[in-house]
Amino acid sequence: MKRGIEVCPDYDAAGDPVLHIEKRKGKLTLEEIRQAAQEFDEDIYAMIIDARQDEGQCFEETPPGDRVTLYRAERFFRRAEP
Repeated sequence: MKRGIEVCPDYDAAGDPVLHIEKRKGKLTLEEIRQAAQEFDEDIYAMIIDARQDEGQCFEETPPGDRVTLYRAERFFRRAEP
C-alpha cells in the first residue's frame, strides 16, 4: 500500500460493514482508492458521492488530507431484490 494511505474497516449506523480509506496529505485518486481496497480485501465496493453544497457535508471538520468511505456492493444488491 502507498505510504501515507490508511485503510480502516468499520460499521455504519445500520451495522453494515464499511471501509474507510484515508490519505494524510493531498487528495486520493480513484486508482489509489481501488488499490487500497483491493489490498485490504478483494471484493466489489460502492462509493457514495455527496454532491450537495457545503452545508450538507457529513464530517464535522475537514481533515488535512482526504478520506472516503466504501460500502460493500452486496449491501445495495441485497436491498434491491424483491
